[in-house]
Amino acid sequence: MIGKNKDIESLIEIAKKQDYKINLSMILITLKLKTDEIQDIIDIFNAEGIDVVSEDVEVDNEDIVSDDALNVIPFDPSKIEIENKMLPIDSILKKIKYNELEFDSSFQRKAGLWNPIQKSQLIESILLKIPLPTFYFDASDDDNWQIIDGLQRISTLKEFAVEQTLSLSGMEFLKDLNGFKYDSLPRALQRRLEETNVYAYIVKPSTPKNVKFNIFKRINTGGLILEAQEIRNALYQGQASSFLLTLSNNKSFKKATCNSIKTTRMLDREFCLRYVSFTEQSIDIYTGNLEEYLNFGMEYLGKIKKEKLDEIEKRFARNMDYAYELFGDYAFRRVNNGRRGPVNKAIFEIWSKVINELSDSELDILLKNRDSLKQEFFSLFNDYKFINTIKAADKTSVNFRFASVKEIVNKILKEYRDD
Repeated sequence: MIGKNKDIESLIEIAKKQDYKINLSMILITLKLKTDEIQDIIDIFNAEGIDVVSEDVEVDNEDIVSDDALNVIPFDPSKIEIENKMLPIDSILKKIKYNELEFDSSFQRKAGLWNPIQKSQLIESILLKIPLPTFYFDASDDDNWQIIDGLQRISTLKEFAVEQTLSLSGMEFLKDLNGFKYDSLPRALQRRLEETNVYAYIVKPSTPKNVKFNIFKRINTGGLILEAQEIRNALYQGQASSFLLTLSNNKSFKKATCNSIKTTRMLDREFCLRYVSFTEQSIDIYTGNLEEYLNFGMEYLGKIKKEKLDEIEKRFARNMDYAYELFGDYAFRRVNNGRRGPVNKAIFEIWSKVINELSDSELDILLKNRDSLKQEFFSLFNDYKFINTIKAADKTSVNFRFASVKEIVNKILKEYRDD
């Protein structure tokens, strides 16, 4: 257990001058912490009535998968089909020419991030027969492969050998080729490039989506570590990803969250997916693996009919409106000594689900008695057990926090229903 020291005391004083808030990044920059010490530090600040924030969304421990979730077999290994093979670069060039490679895969990364010298040195490596790193492709659609890893390398090949717009520069060993484009290379060098084999892993259509999710998560080496929602957005392109974008732009959602959830890294879409997952799926199927549960939510959105999507969108706006009417600017947030904390993912899930399950007449009762409701709910933040459950994602914690809030709601409804 970490105790207070001068650096922590200084940060506490800074936080008190900032309306009892401090950004996690400032703590990490000031204190040299081990990963398992971060939560202890957050607890020290919380004990002083200080909220530790990351942007305006509260820090949590939801990435930790519980032991009971780890005991669940998430997929049938016999259905996994990942082919590893040598591909001649010429076959990649042909796929580019015939538009059979997806360059815009909805990731928060882009082709063409390398400068001309980096691109030229890739071409030089190929001509010198230096092995390239492995490529990864998703071949779910045989006519349109998705690039999982290798986007910058393939973009360079496209620019040099297909579009023929790249002039070589900064060559380290083949200096005589500086200024050359593909069509000005000797045919022998063109052929060497085309016939070079690269090692590739090709994820076949029968491989389950949750396996692909883990592959995307583990092997991305493009320099930008992808968030889980960015990976989902790439894997479940189409109806699911488009619908989440629609929900994230909903005016009622923005109002209920005070426009505080950033659109960068698809955090707003992750919140909307949490809403759909916890309101449309039974909590009974939740194993303690949040990523798996949210992936199921994406699959669900990709399968249902437009009429159901319209119903969810309408209900979403209704629920966000009620949340704001009930709590105002305190909706989906912890409250500490009367001070408003950042938006909390777990609290967002709780109230989304609870409000969704209530009728308009029941919600009207809560509105008439919102002061009592807020007093009861805010008192939960003095309960150490409840506080711990909104920091975790194991099955026991999730069930406990939902039950705690439902108990309060039922108490208010029972007490005031006949008034």
